[in-house]
Parts: sequence; C-alpha cells; structure tokens
Amino acid sequence: MAQYVYGRAHFSECVGIVLDTVQSIHAVIGDFFDWFELVSVIIFAGEYMLRVWSCVEEPGDAYGGHVKGRIRYMLTRLAIIDLVAFLPFYLSTLFGVDLRFLRVIRLFRLLKLTRHSPTLTILWAVMVAQRRAVTTAFLVMLTAFLFSSTILFELEHVAQPEKFSSIPASMW
Repeated sequence: MAQYVYGRAHFSECVGIVLDTVQSIHAVIGDFFDWFELVSVIIFAGEYMLRVWSCVEEPGDAYGGHVKGRIRYMLTRLAIIDLVAFLPFYLSTLFGVDLRFLRVIRLFRLLKLTRHSPTLTILWAVMVAQRRAVTTAFLVMLTAFLFSSTILFELEHVAQPEKFSSIPASMW
C-alpha cells in the first residue's frame, strides 16, 4: 500500500509540473502549484535524507560502513535521480537563480517507480538488454520525423508562412 501511495505522489508531482506550464491553468491556480511544489520538494528531500541515513542498516551489509556506505548509496542510480529531482529547487532558492528550466529533470522521479513495480523492473531490464535495438528504432523514428517535417515545410511554407516558417517550426 505504501508503494502505491508513494508512486501516486511522484505521479501527482509530475502532473502538477506539466499543468503549471499551461498559462490559463496557472493564472487561476498558480499559487496552489507553488505551494504544492514547496511541500513536495520538502517531503522528497526529507525522504532522501532518511534513506541516506538508514541505508547502512539494510540486512546483508550492502552499504557497509557509516560514511563510505552512505556515500556508496548516494552514488547509486536511484539516489542520484532523487537528488537531481529536488536539488534545482534548493539551488534556485539559495542563489536566486531562475532554474525553472530544470523542471524537466524532476520528471525523472517517474523513473523511481521501477523500484516499486516488478513489471517496470522487467521492462527496464529489457530496455538495457536491447539498448541497441531500441536506439536503432529511436533513430529510425527521428529520421522519419525529420523527413516528414521537411516535406511538410516544403508543401506548406508558401501557403502558411507564419506557421511553417522553418523546418523546426514544421516539427512543432
């Protein structure tokens, strides 16, 4: 049950990030999104710190040693994803730099759901095992996207120059 709630919390945070970029929605409930982000970041940062603190207590001594074990844990893939997911918020708060463009990094929280789902764990293992085939399929799709955008640009830029002003605009 806790895994289900935990996964929903990550999903809700990601939905909030996406909806906050819609101007009409942000104009109405933008303050809610700001508070939701603050509370989410505090919860996820606290949870990260608790996991770093308690990782040396796991059976089997996977992260043996108090300092070295915690550092070893902090260098794992999932711990790095956690850290990168909430660190931009604190950096922008401390240094006054607008790092909202790093919101996309927080979407990596969805990758943590693989920890709680055997199906997603199997999917991840298949993706790793078949990375060459997946990369090839991605490149084929990217090439098809580029060709279709170029053809669309050539066919439509005279009729609708404001919409199809360039190939990147045609991609959009």
